Amino acid sequence: MVNFELEPAKQLASDIRSAHQAIDSALSDLANLTYSVIEVCRHSDAPPAHTQAVIEGVANGLTKMVDARKGFVNAHRKIAVAHRDSNLQEINFGCVPGPLTRPAGLRVVNG
Repeated sequence: MVNFELEPAKQLASDIRSAHQAIDSALSDLANLTYSVIEVCRHSDAPPAHTQAVIEGVANGLTKMVDARKGFVNAHRKIAVAHRDSNLQEINFGCVPGPLTRPAGLRVVNG
């Protein structure tokens, strides 16, 4: 069992919540930017071949942000496991709610 001090653990939980919010905000901003770029391209007289690189660039940025979010969630999952195996396992010090130690049971449904 690992021993953690409560106050730094509370700060870690606060920082994790803040980082999740910042990442999701950045993801939302990039999605809005992607939409705006597509709209500008659609309503211009530029040929699609000229606007393709710009659309690919913002779409790649959006994809990379989603991948970065996944990396952060995986790191958070490891922190949650460490918390579960520590002296603070019975203490809720402000973690993001929900199960982080197992992947969500989401699936694609055709229909």
